[in-house]
Amino acid sequence: MEGYKTHHIQRILKLAWRYRWRVFFGVLLILAQIAIRMVSPRISGKIADDVITTMDVTLLPRMMFILGGLAVLSSGCIYLRGYLLETVSMSVIYEIRQKCFEHLHELPFRFYDKHRIGEIMSRLTGDVESIRNFLAGGMVMIIQESLFYFGSLIMIGSISIPLALVLFLFTPLLAVAGRNFDRHIRPAFDANREQGAVLNTLTQEVISGIRVVKAYAREPYEKERFRVENQKNMQCGIRISTIVADYHPIIDMLAGTVPVILILIGGFLASKGRMSPGDVVACFSYVWMVTDPMRNFANIINQISFTESSCERVFYYMDIGSELRDAEHTKYPEKFEGHVKFDHVTFSYGDEPVLEDINFDVPAGHTLAIMGATGSGKTSIVNLIGRFYECEKGTVSVDGIDVKQYPMKALRKNIGYVMQETFLFSESLGENIGFGLEDPTEEALDRASRVAQASEFIDTLDERYETIVGERGMGLSGGQKQRVAIARAIVIDPKILVLDDATSAVDLETESAIQAGLKEVLKDRTTFIISHRISAVKDADEIIVLDHGRIAERGTHDTLMALKGLYYGIFLDQYRDYQTIMGKEVAVNA
Repeated sequence: MEGYKTHHIQRILKLAWRYRWRVFFGVLLILAQIAIRMVSPRISGKIADDVITTMDVTLLPRMMFILGGLAVLSSGCIYLRGYLLETVSMSVIYEIRQKCFEHLHELPFRFYDKHRIGEIMSRLTGDVESIRNFLAGGMVMIIQESLFYFGSLIMIGSISIPLALVLFLFTPLLAVAGRNFDRHIRPAFDANREQGAVLNTLTQEVISGIRVVKAYAREPYEKERFRVENQKNMQCGIRISTIVADYHPIIDMLAGTVPVILILIGGFLASKGRMSPGDVVACFSYVWMVTDPMRNFANIINQISFTESSCERVFYYMDIGSELRDAEHTKYPEKFEGHVKFDHVTFSYGDEPVLEDINFDVPAGHTLAIMGATGSGKTSIVNLIGRFYECEKGTVSVDGIDVKQYPMKALRKNIGYVMQETFLFSESLGENIGFGLEDPTEEALDRASRVAQASEFIDTLDERYETIVGERGMGLSGGQKQRVAIARAIVIDPKILVLDDATSAVDLETESAIQAGLKEVLKDRTTFIISHRISAVKDADEIIVLDHGRIAERGTHDTLMALKGLYYGIFLDQYRDYQTIMGKEVAVNA
């Protein structure tokens, strides 16, 4: 129909065409079922003319047997077509969900900076399910009702041209009503889907952060926030129901008027001898096959509009391009050593500058520590090494090759990350620690766990590495989660190791033990340490201190202490909390 924006649905149908034989036989079964339904009124008319009118009951058993057989055949067609088209819908949805999930893995950090997890979940669940319902039921309804409508017109026309013309005059009225209905219902469905995503996101965030909510006694606030969004969702649903309620009576009136007019005309023609009683009975049966599609017309438009709205959101995630792609001709060093260099690097999040003119050179096997206030750009530096973001100016190179020329996955396989926010999967400890390996051995897990001081608590567990971790690491303390994350980074034996506040949740004694274990691991490994603790960075080959995205100070611990600048100020702040650093008393002038 003109006015429908069905290009997304056409795309769905192209995917379904891959299963064309199942679709073909499914449609064939729909046609068979409709043909059976079309024949039944003619048989009923014949019964009226040849049995009831003439009172000759000898034909009745045969006619009833034929009607019963047709009913059985119709039921068989419905069952088989349902099975075939359901398998097509499930196959298509499997493919869409799989492609969408895989594509989400290819999108950069910037995408997840802008899109909420609850919204993405809503697309992969509710919207995808509405597409499946359309393929399994909606398409059947559209084909079936359309064929019933026009097929019945043809069958009535074969009996009486005047009756068929009267019916045909109602078709333009139905099309106009349907077009106006779609113009109003489509924006309402869009708004409903968007609000549903907002509500889903809020629910996901609050349930995930329920411990924080309870800790701050903010249950009333969150309940009210949910009530407001839930009410908006309800109002969107009411808006849809109101539009449907406005248009249903119009369409129902058209459908209800048709039988009355046709009975009057049919009765008149029969009284003039231009139609037999059997013809009138048959036409009356066909009238119901016409009026049912008319009454379902609003539901068909609902289905199309709802599905188009869902398709638009799902395909958005499938089609959105990543600004980070492998170069057409990638490069990779003969031997990956981990020599990292930043040459006049500038980076921004949108219009907000984060790093400006950053220069440093970290030879393979050396350690660079990065300090600075929150928001100074520390994490942004290490994110540029793995090309999770791209700099606007300058060059980030590893072993003399611009990271933009590397195959991204090959580059990242050589970098072990302990990220600022510790995330563990709802799997076993062994699967979390060995996440970066295809088939980790228990020996490798043991070695990494010992270095990270994770074996200290893992060995006390009955199932050790088979112990299941709760969602997002629930059930483990913050320090335990960090130690598991450190072990996960170490076990892949990376050439570059990034420790982003890796020991912020552990006590000083555990931190000292971790650092002692790391000393052997860090040999011949390029390491980046981001920390607020002097004790974590003091042994680095070079320390840089960031201030508002620029390198304000750089040097070794002793050099920066002698400079008595920002680093020295951090040292004094921490010294007030404890009296010894590096295992010896230090005299500090107040």
